[in-house]
Amino acid sequence: MRLVHAVVAALLLALLAPPGVASTPEPSAVRSQAVRVSLSASPEWVKKGGLVTLSGAVTGVRGRVSVTIYQKTKGKSSWNVEAVKRTTRKGRFTHREDVKSGDRTYKACVKRSCDSVLVHMGQQPKQDTAVSISSLSAYTTEAGQPFTVSGVASGNLNGQQVQVQAYDTGSSSWSSIGGAGVQNGQWAATVTVTTAGKAVPLRAVFLGGGTLLSSVSAASTVAVYGWYYLYDGPPDQVAQSGTPEYDSFNVNGTNYSKSVGIYGGTGYTNYVEFNVGRACIRIDATVGVNDEASTSLRTTARLLVDNVTKWTKSGIALGSSDAISIDISNGLRLRLENTETVDGSGYLVFGDARALCAF
Repeated sequence: MRLVHAVVAALLLALLAPPGVASTPEPSAVRSQAVRVSLSASPEWVKKGGLVTLSGAVTGVRGRVSVTIYQKTKGKSSWNVEAVKRTTRKGRFTHREDVKSGDRTYKACVKRSCDSVLVHMGQQPKQDTAVSISSLSAYTTEAGQPFTVSGVASGNLNGQQVQVQAYDTGSSSWSSIGGAGVQNGQWAATVTVTTAGKAVPLRAVFLGGGTLLSSVSAASTVAVYGWYYLYDGPPDQVAQSGTPEYDSFNVNGTNYSKSVGIYGGTGYTNYVEFNVGRACIRIDATVGVNDEASTSLRTTARLLVDNVTKWTKSGIALGSSDAISIDISNGLRLRLENTETVDGSGYLVFGDARALCAF
């Protein structure tokens, strides 16, 4: 009779319970639902006969429990028990074994809770990579001056090193000018180009290594200006009046080893003209007469770009000099003139005359 009353009471409680409120499960069911198993393999690619280490953890249970490890070879449908391991007090377990044939899947289970991992046998295939240049902090620079090259890279290059290379037409080869590590798919390298050129090619390179294939970006270009002595050429001489001398001269007590000297004559102008090809932006020189000139000599110096006077000075005499730095941007022809105004012997010297150009 008591049993009947208990059953009736239970039914009434179930009927009177608010909608959506579930009855309380047994404690053993709570434990079963909360069990979680995790499993990993190291390495995931193993040579034949190599050792693989399976590691895992069990959560949601108290105390140490038994973990059953199964194995199924690729192409098979059945699971084989490989081992039964007991967890540590912290719920961890480890199993090691040789891999002798084929890809295989391992599974670790506690009751109905399982986790699995795939282990391959053989050489891990290499992954494609990608690098690119997205911007330069300066698209015009001077040889030897640092600037920044920035870019992006594929996600598998995070933590890897990207190299920036410049092409040298003289040696027909690429050489490294800087590098940077990849972080969150981006990189930025401070670089220095020492070879001048109108459009020096730059590229980003990942050299490859491990399981990663090498990759090369498309080329970007930077205009790199360098100093060129008129003594050496380029710029090349294209016209003259009189006989210019390319030599070492002393001017106002200082030696200028790579100079242009123009000999004059009273009442007329001698000159020398160079092709700068709109590739030069500045010319520097120290102007005066050579220290061997006669004391009576007086001359007028003039610097022209495409027949436009950019600088001139008259009354130049022995024992004086002027350092000049003249903008010649976008010029096609550079002309240096000497007009002797008072008779005397000697040269008008453009000491160590050099142009800043990107040919």
